[in-house]
Amino acid sequence: MTVQWQTRVPDAIDALVAVFTAALAGQDATVRDGASVSQARVTDLLSVGYTGTEENDVDAQAVGEGLAGSPDRETFTIRCAAACLRGGTDLPAARRRAYEIFGLASAAVAADRTLNRTVLRAMVDSHSLTQDQSDKGAQAVVVFNVSCDSYTRG
Repeated sequence: MTVQWQTRVPDAIDALVAVFTAALAGQDATVRDGASVSQARVTDLLSVGYTGTEENDVDAQAVGEGLAGSPDRETFTIRCAAACLRGGTDLPAARRRAYEIFGLASAAVAADRTLNRTVLRAMVDSHSLTQDQSDKGAQAVVVFNVSCDSYTRG
């Protein structure tokens, strides 16, 4: 069976995982592709296409481009999260580390706006911070959006 139309979302997620993994090499942080069932304790994390919140992990829309019918113009947002968990109560340190991971991810997108040629343009366009003290320690999470403009395949 030949697929006649296909979104670029899976390609962009794969590219973000690769770009973020390279950007965080040597940073003692883990990059995860979507939700994970790993039981490994991770203190510094960058999650692609999963934030653990009630929001959708990806929102997308496509519109017809010209009279040819295909490909369509597609825009989508991939939600990611930079998180840091500290065993103690040092919330400022957790917050700074979460923003450091977020900064490395943002710089990686800015350095390759096409995400290895999977999209026409990508950018980090917004972020939000949540922070908490729990029985596991201080935690800070920066949820951010990577917005993409592309053409569908087809």
